[in-house]
Amino acid sequence: MQPSDLLTISAFSKLSEVNRKTLIYYDRLGLFQPAHIAANGYRYYHRSQLDTIGLIHIFKELGMSLGEIRTYLDQRTPEVTLALLRKQEEHVRQQLTKLELARQMIVRRADNIEASMSIDTGQMHVVWQARTPVLRGSTVQASKQQFPEELWQDFQQRLQLEHAPLGYPNGVIIPREALLRGDGDAISGMYCRITTAQQEQAYMPEGYYLVAYARANYGDTEKIFPQIFETVAREGYVIIGDAYEEYLLDEVVLQQPDDYLVQIMVQIEEPGRNNRTNPK
Repeated sequence: MQPSDLLTISAFSKLSEVNRKTLIYYDRLGLFQPAHIAANGYRYYHRSQLDTIGLIHIFKELGMSLGEIRTYLDQRTPEVTLALLRKQEEHVRQQLTKLELARQMIVRRADNIEASMSIDTGQMHVVWQARTPVLRGSTVQASKQQFPEELWQDFQQRLQLEHAPLGYPNGVIIPREALLRGDGDAISGMYCRITTAQQEQAYMPEGYYLVAYARANYGDTEKIFPQIFETVAREGYVIIGDAYEEYLLDEVVLQQPDDYLVQIMVQIEEPGRNNRTNPK
């Protein structure tokens, strides 16, 4: 060992970004000890130990206890190290998936709030919607007024399977058959706009959608559907798909439930040019 390869505890602390007290604590635990202790008690570390302290830091950040890390270091072999690294690789992958879904949730909620700031609830319009990835729950025949608990539980389990964070914005689907008979209370399932990894990817179909907005509490959106059906009849729109109902502003954003803002998108046949608007 060359003296030039040794670093004082202060120098090693600075390079490793691990404070002196922590290095002394690790030494006393027998977890990570200096390469050399001088007669005066000063601790010196070898430059190569930066690799080990770096790995300890990563394992600690990934949730391993100091006891688990010490056991690994005491028993390390190529085989043991390989197994541990593969395990941590999978752990990191899962954490990245969770972080990406958390990012999607944050972006989705932020986009909803921004969009709501320029919305006139007294106006309906037609937009072109690209095919959008969604997670769909079980298909059911139910209503908003008698929302089945098992539907909600099933959907939450599907979100958990995708490692989606709690609070991910979701909505309900009103089937075309119900819309054609003038029923805005029926639902065929739940959905949220998310790219799935663990389950089959579903999609909100591309096409034209009649979009309506209303201020309404949960389960109180049927009041907007008569206006939607009236607009469909007056403009000669043809309903060719389901309706997608979701809240842009909910209890996360507002304190008064009657102020919540719901968006309803009904898939329609391509309208005449005079009825089109630019896609969003």
